[in-house]
Amino acid sequence: MGKGKENSSGKEKKLARAAALAAEKERKHHIAQAAAITTPLSAFEPMVKAAQAKFGADVVHAASGSLFEADHDFCFALLKRNMESLRLDAGWGFNDSGERATLRDEESHFLILRPSGQEDAAASPAGFCMYRWILEGECTVLYVYELQLTAEYRGKGLGKFVMQLLELLANKHKMQFMMLTVFKNNDGAMRFYLDRLKYSVDETSPSRCAVDDESSYEILSKCLDKELLKGAAQGADDLGPRLRNVALN
Repeated sequence: MGKGKENSSGKEKKLARAAALAAEKERKHHIAQAAAITTPLSAFEPMVKAAQAKFGADVVHAASGSLFEADHDFCFALLKRNMESLRLDAGWGFNDSGERATLRDEESHFLILRPSGQEDAAASPAGFCMYRWILEGECTVLYVYELQLTAEYRGKGLGKFVMQLLELLANKHKMQFMMLTVFKNNDGAMRFYLDRLKYSVDETSPSRCAVDDESSYEILSKCLDKELLKGAAQGADDLGPRLRNVALN
């Protein structure tokens, strides 16, 4: 190979590297912009009012740092009540201080579901959802960490409503995917996400990328990007793992 070809190849690699770094910077900026919005539900007032009418619940957004201390305590208590035994059975464990730290993480955002007409902000809510805006590989993602309801509000469609609201929010801010983690022993949740909400087992999930999978959970995803979905439907050659999974479903 001559010097001219070597120089050309080196320049191409540098240009490709610079382009990749610029794209990464843009994705991080995109995530930061979404996370910085203080009133993300303002564009969805009709849906919030619909929740009041249909479920008797107000949907209130709060970043972790602005959440009432009583709400932090409620979220932890409900999470422990709903999930501790499932996590222990799955071998995952449940560490009180670790779970509280996750709830207080500065990247966490909450939708607090408060019974309509509840004037006392410290009174017990009906449930909560915790989510974050993240990068998963090269994909922009709204990742749902928790969706927990009290017993009296389950089975009424409120959980599905919250997930649909989050999907609209993710679409508005041009996230490419929604993702979440579900324990295999949580049969109801697996059916809810796979059958009712049409999520797929992500190809980064242990069951799809491990030869001998003994994990206790699945990572589920749902593609929101129309161009990516179009490429998957057409069988594009340059699909990454997550998009190849879209093409298979």
